[in-house]
Amino acid sequence: MRNVLIAGTGYLGESMAYDFLRHGFHVTVNSRNEKKLDDIKNRLSAYGSIDHIAMELKDMESCKNLMDEMHKRHGSIFGLIVSVGGYVEDSIEDPSGLDVMINNHLKIPVYLASAALKYMDHGSSIMFISNSTADRKSNLRTFSYTISKYALNKAVKIAAVNLINKGIRVNAVAPEYIIESFEPNRDYHAMHKYGKPETPVEDISRVVYDIMAENDWINGEIIAVDGGHSLL
Repeated sequence: MRNVLIAGTGYLGESMAYDFLRHGFHVTVNSRNEKKLDDIKNRLSAYGSIDHIAMELKDMESCKNLMDEMHKRHGSIFGLIVSVGGYVEDSIEDPSGLDVMINNHLKIPVYLASAALKYMDHGSSIMFISNSTADRKSNLRTFSYTISKYALNKAVKIAAVNLINKGIRVNAVAPEYIIESFEPNRDYHAMHKYGKPETPVEDISRVVYDIMAENDWINGEIIAVDGGHSLL
């Protein structure tokens, strides 16, 4: 059974876990909140084999500890999905969120990917969560968040080149805004509203699954999943 580690929970993390479980993968979810992890495991255990590791990710050492524990429990890592993040509004006049946004959206994702590599084989895949507006718009209220995601997008491309000979792919999916809800088997298509920025988490998780598990010829890409809204 192939192993997928999802670092970061929330509705998107739960939706991605659900998708991989129903396709026969073993899924491990990570968060610092053990109660939240227990709740996710209880809701999704009917769909497949799911484990959780409660651990705060704050530096390279903690990211290495997570990967060591993952390998100790389940062996090699087929897929790493980095869904940690958060959101802060600030500006160049008062970049109050710069440190936390750079840490959450660039440093921790890079640390996790770096720490996972020794446990990944040819054919493995790394997926980051970006934002579709980072390369396309200049939002005056999200200075630190936007530049962090912009840097992450570049990291995806450089890492993909670094790892191409190892056969490890690196990509990112990029919604604009996420509808903060999830229920297994709901009709998420009914939630589509073209011209609106909000994306159901199911749309994102299905793209993630397809790229990581079904389409092994996509590499170094930032895939917008926003119904085209970021182009407007």
